Amino acid sequence: MTAKSFFLLKFSLLTFTALFFLLPSNGFARPVAAIIYPNDAKITEYYTVDIQADGDRQSARFFLPIHAKKETLSVNTSPGSGLRITSVTIEKKMLPVADQVETLKNQLKELNRKKSEFETRIKADTAYITFWQTQAKNQPEKIENIESVQKLGTAIKAGITTAYDEIYQHNRSLEEVFEKITDIQKQINDLTGAANKRWQVDVYLTGTSQTKIDLTCSYHIRNCGWRPMYTINALPAESKAELNWYAQITQNTGIDWESIDLKIATAQTVTRPEPPVLRDWIIQPRKPSEYSEARRRSVMAKDALMSMAPQASADMEAIAPPPEPEQKAGFTFDTYDLGKRTIQAGESRRFTIREMILNSDFKYLIRPHQTPQAFLFAQIDGRLEGGGEADFIKLPRGNATFLVDSAFIANRSFAMHDREQKLFFGSDPQVDVKLTTLEKKSSKTGFLIGNKQYIWGWKVSVNNLKAHKIAVLMEDAYPQIRDKRIKLREIFNNTSPKKEDNLLKWEFPALPQRKTVIEYGFSVTYPDEMALSFGGR
Repeated sequence: MTAKSFFLLKFSLLTFTALFFLLPSNGFARPVAAIIYPNDAKITEYYTVDIQADGDRQSARFFLPIHAKKETLSVNTSPGSGLRITSVTIEKKMLPVADQVETLKNQLKELNRKKSEFETRIKADTAYITFWQTQAKNQPEKIENIESVQKLGTAIKAGITTAYDEIYQHNRSLEEVFEKITDIQKQINDLTGAANKRWQVDVYLTGTSQTKIDLTCSYHIRNCGWRPMYTINALPAESKAELNWYAQITQNTGIDWESIDLKIATAQTVTRPEPPVLRDWIIQPRKPSEYSEARRRSVMAKDALMSMAPQASADMEAIAPPPEPEQKAGFTFDTYDLGKRTIQAGESRRFTIREMILNSDFKYLIRPHQTPQAFLFAQIDGRLEGGGEADFIKLPRGNATFLVDSAFIANRSFAMHDREQKLFFGSDPQVDVKLTTLEKKSSKTGFLIGNKQYIWGWKVSVNNLKAHKIAVLMEDAYPQIRDKRIKLREIFNNTSPKKEDNLLKWEFPALPQRKTVIEYGFSVTYPDEMALSFGGR
């Protein structure tokens, strides 16, 4: 065993001994349940704790992680214990690690001394090399004694070689010293950091005299959370989309979760012991605002959210894991039961929440005046396949991987808050769109003297290079006339579009390996003296 390994083993034993004497007998936490929110978690733990008697007063002590939110702590005695809680105090405590820190600081001081020593030796060798190089340059032009010159050359060579060898060895020693300094500094930081702080909880009790007590406590902790992730695979030929919903859970509580009842919630809980103050309703002339409108809206939104926060349930009894996470609807968020799960401290794991098949109507959206690309999209029906209205599940915003026929398309944000939703799966190079201008000119009208006319005409060709028929939705802006003296005439040759809110929509099929053509245009007539803006067309 190396000296370094022996030191680390000794340090670990000392730390464990300190923890052992600091915690009460059998006072180690046993997490039994957790509800994971996006940015924290509610943990439920069981403790068996020694009772300390002081006259007619009894107390029990246990410890919480420093990241626990102490204001969210609730503690209960087991039913029939014969004891009831009279008060609870919470204090921040440091583990007794002063001796170890002092030892490490002394080692760090010695390492820094060695570091300075090696750096000084390297400087001396560098100066030695410079001296011999100067001697070699300052030789006389006329050489009288060849033997003496040869001896000088040999000495210069030996001196420089020896100095370079020493510099190499000193640099290697410096690397080892730097590595040890980094290691010792990390140990000091770990000992003096948050990992060695705890919340000390003292529970004061009254009732029958006992030596031990079983306690159930729950609290929220910050360094834990989850985020939704999705995989959406479009299957246009089958008119459906496969949607897999995952929960990526991060657990940094410092305590292993072994077979605990695990739930996730789709929104953040808000803990507040008292309701917000009821604001006075005053109607009066407006006064200058003391702060910005944005700040006012932020304060009102926060108060509204706090007032709607539901009380967390204290019922955490273990239940048999369901075939898939069970959804429970809440006032402001839903929860999903993942059953009994194991997550080690510091681990990030992904769990499947739902695997769904969604009915989908696939089309290609084209906007020829903006781009020659055709974009595949699906009108998603959020109800589960074969389900009814009640089977719709709202999905919180998260990162999604989009696929088409199992081929990767893109990563982007996704959420589903409405039963019907439009999802885009990118452009398809096998659907070629070409816009041709047939007519674009100004002329005098022949039947209305004193008026001008402007005419536009376009042809849109959609070439379907795929092996199957596709549905196409073409969109263009409808001209908006802002003067009653301007008269608009539509020119729709073979297919007339639908009009929706100043938008024109053509829906038509495109046969495989065929080209489909749509022609349309407009003309406007306006007074001769009017200077007209044609809106970029």
